[in-house]
Order: sequence, then structure tokens, then C-alpha cells
Amino acid sequence: MVDKLKVKEQEVEKNKTMAKQLHTDLTEQCSREERKVRMKAEEIIQKIKREEQRLIDELKTNYKMKIKRAAADIDEMELKHGNIKSAGNYIETLMHHGNAAQLLSTEGDVGTRFKQLVTIETTAKIEHDDFIFIPHDEFSEHGILGILESQYDFEISKCTVENIPKQLLKDINVDDNRDGTHRVTVAGQLDGKYQVTMTIGDQPIPGCPVIIPVIKGLVKTIGRVGTAQGQYNQPQSVAINKDRDIVTADTDNHRLQITTREGRFKKILKFKQFKQSFTPRDIAISSDNTYYSLDDNNNQVVVSDENGHVIRCFGQKELKDPCCIGISPVDGNVYVTDDSGDCVRVYTRHGKYLRSFGSKGKGQGQFNRLWGVVIATTGMVFVADYNNKRIQVFNAQDQYLYSFNCTSWTGKMRYPHGIAIENDKYIYVTTGSYPEPSSLLKFEINGKFVCRIDSDRDGLNCPTGIALTDDVPCRVVVADTDNDCIKVFVQ
Repeated sequence: MVDKLKVKEQEVEKNKTMAKQLHTDLTEQCSREERKVRMKAEEIIQKIKREEQRLIDELKTNYKMKIKRAAADIDEMELKHGNIKSAGNYIETLMHHGNAAQLLSTEGDVGTRFKQLVTIETTAKIEHDDFIFIPHDEFSEHGILGILESQYDFEISKCTVENIPKQLLKDINVDDNRDGTHRVTVAGQLDGKYQVTMTIGDQPIPGCPVIIPVIKGLVKTIGRVGTAQGQYNQPQSVAINKDRDIVTADTDNHRLQITTREGRFKKILKFKQFKQSFTPRDIAISSDNTYYSLDDNNNQVVVSDENGHVIRCFGQKELKDPCCIGISPVDGNVYVTDDSGDCVRVYTRHGKYLRSFGSKGKGQGQFNRLWGVVIATTGMVFVADYNNKRIQVFNAQDQYLYSFNCTSWTGKMRYPHGIAIENDKYIYVTTGSYPEPSSLLKFEINGKFVCRIDSDRDGLNCPTGIALTDDVPCRVVVADTDNDCIKVFVQ
């Protein structure tokens, strides 16, 4: 028993030593983290103080100029006032105390001076030019406390853009960034570089003229293969939300990923409450910014808000192999292409199953492997009939209207994947199936081929989902699946 107690004593002594060391380590770690907090707080305080001083200096500089102008106006008014008062006193004295001869002898000089004085402009151009401080709600987001804004100094309506060819002037927008800057967007139709001069009032903006390059084709590639933020693994679909961000169905990463149109990562949405891992194959976003994700692993539609909170799920009973999803702008109904079912299934926005149309085959209204679906504001439904190499068109009552072959710029038939519609006038289609090259094609709504938007050097490899931005002209956002990235084109 004594031997056992000695062993136990050694164990306790060892654990006591470890506990003391842990106590020391925790104390030191707490001190280190406290120093980090204080350093970060001091850093932010210094930033705030610098920002405070910048704003005060800017405020004083602007008001110093305004006060100087006001003082000059006072001096000018005092001079005019003195001249007018002196002349008035002189004339009144002459009228009351002078004789007729004196009045007659000074008539010419007094009359001339009087006429000059009564025509003096006595109304000062005094403008109530408030130069006010507008605070920002979030200092950490922009790094600024707010902006100083003047009603007259920064009036957007006085801005002009010059030296732009008429062919380039399709759309010019000026947006207030609410941080003391404005964003001028010039949309162009011709390739090349253009010299632009911008003025506020009659004063050229510093740095003008500027050179604006107008380009077409591939303008941005977003992401690469991987599992980290901003990386993708077999992305199959894209959509544009109300904030004009790109929402991607990052399929093999089992998540939705949101980036800005410039490619800056914003958010990842994951759903872990289902039996099988959530595997988004397609996504559509309604007018109220509700997300409709097509979950391939669970054969369902997952409806969520922009923060990833699930609202409802539907379609498990009917869907066999869901491929793509579209939302009708007419009534909000949800259209899902069901590959194994060889049909398009229609649901209400609340998930109630309404009907289906289509069957397997090559005839009118028949399909051989379905892909993308999109609905026009007229209620017309466009479906990518993959193996039949065509786009089929139906009316709002699911009746077949017409179809057109997915023919490339070379005249060769292609396999259509994703499909999008622009202003009920143009249809955009991603095509490709190994070993045939992939491409991004544009058609008129009646099926007439317009152009190829991408080029061979852009290297599309099995592009699938496609979405259009609201720019003028629109940007075409494509999920380049086998390249594990998103590509953005302009036309």
C-alpha cells in the first residue's frame, strides 16, 4: 500500500506541476491577447483620430475659402454702401442748402454720378452653401467616419462627359458612392481606347482627360479549383441576386458561394440538415431575392433566404433526376427539368406540384436529356433539349410552339447546356460536349444565330450555367465547370 501511495504521490506531483505550468501559460496567454486587443484598439483609435483630423482640416479649408469670399463680399458691399450714402448726402445737402445757380452748375456731374450709382448691382450673389458632415454607420467597413458634402460643389447634374464617339454612347451612369467619390460608368459598343474629359460645372476634373479601354469577350475569370473561399469544385450554375452579386452552385463543394461581380468573396451558404449531403446543381433567384437551389443528391428544391435559412423544401415525391430550374416572371411558378423523367415539372412558388409536360423522343414536345430552362416575361418557356441539339419553345399553357437547332458559327450542331434570355429578344446558350469544343452562343428569340461571344483562346471547358447582369450592354456570367471557375464576358 505504501508503494502504491508513493506512485500515486508521484502522479499527483506531476499533475500539480503540469497544472502550475498551465496556470502560468494561461496567465501569459491572457496577457498576450490583452496586448493584442489594446494594440488593435489603439490602431483603430489612431485611424479614427487621423480621420477626424482629415475631416476637420478639409472642413476648415473649405469654410476658410467660403469665409474669405464672404469677407470680400462684405468689403464690396461696404464700398458700394459708402459711395451711395456719400452721394445721397451730397445731393440732399445741395438740394436743401444750395441756390439755383449751384444746382444748375452741378447738374451734369451730379446727374451722371447719380445715374451710375442707381444702376449699381446691390444684390449680392449669396448662396446658402452648406458644407455639412454626413456620418457613416460603419467605420470598420470603409475606414472613414463620414464625408463632407456641399450642395453646390458636388452637383452631379453639372457633370459632363466629352469626346465620346456616338457609337460608344449607349449608356452613361453616375453613381454616388457615399464616400466622397462618384462612379462614372460608360458602356461601349466599339472595341478600342477612347479619351474622355469630365467636368463639374466649367472646371475639368483633375486627371482629365482619361483613357477608357472598351473591350469585348472575356473580361474576368473568378476563382480556381479548391475548397477554400473563392475556390470552386465543378461549379454548375450561376445566378445574380438583388445586390448584383454572383451566386454560384459550387456543386462538388456542396455549397452556394457568393462573390461580387469583380470576384471578391462575400459569403458561403451550406445546408447540413438533409440525409444526403446538399449538392446544388442549379440555382434560381426570385424577384424578392429568395434562393431556389436544386439539390441533386436529395432530389429536391431547397428554398432559402439570402442568409441560408431554409424556408421550405419540395419535389422529393416527383423529381427523379432534377437538372435545372427556372422561375416564371409572370406568376412565380417554378419550372424544373427532370432528366430521368424526360419532362419539365411545374410547381407553385410555395412548392405545390401543378403538372408536367414532355416525354422521351425526338418529336415536338419530346426530349432526349434535358438541361437548362428559362421563362420569358410573356410566359414562353425555353428548354435546352441536349441530345436533340435544339432549343424547344412552349407557351404558358405548356403547348409546343417551335424549336430551333443549336447551330454554331461554323454551322455545326452543338449540345446546349445552360440557357438565359435578355429582354425577351435574345437567347444565350452554353454548348459543348467532349470531344467537341465548348462555346457561348447568342441567338435571336426566333432562333436566328447572332454571334459567338467567346473565342477559342478563352478556353471554355464544359460551360453549364449562365446568367445575365443588368448592365447595358449586359455581362454574361458563365459557370466554366471543368475549369472550376466563373468567367464573365461582355459583348
